[in-house]
Amino acid sequence: MNGPGGGSGETVSLGDLRDLLDGQMRCFEDLGENGVLVCRVAGRLHAVDDNCSHADSPLSEGRLRGHTLTCALHGAQFDVRDGSHAGPPAWEGLVCYRIEETDGGVVVHLGSTRRDDDAQEGFEPVFRMR
Repeated sequence: MNGPGGGSGETVSLGDLRDLLDGQMRCFEDLGENGVLVCRVAGRLHAVDDNCSHADSPLSEGRLRGHTLTCALHGAQFDVRDGSHAGPPAWEGLVCYRIEETDGGVVVHLGSTRRDDDAQEGFEPVFRMR
């Protein structure tokens, strides 16, 4: 395994996260460009980039309700399971990381995946003026 940092395909041990309870988050600031935010929901761990795709704000300062992560700055919402966004103000999803929890601890795979289907093919935003 490789150490902290942000390389493509890098695998990093996060140690024992059994103390991270459902509905809680923990940021690993020294991983990747923006840090990796680990969330436990319904007993499963999920890992996303700790950066709102809307306004470059740390998502670790926001709140987690169920699978929905809400940015503290403008209220952009994301699903921690796949990084998809719930709509404006964010126009794209989050970078997600594969994470594994074993008896020996937790590892995160920093070879990221971004949901390209968030672009909603053929979708054009419409703004109405009064």
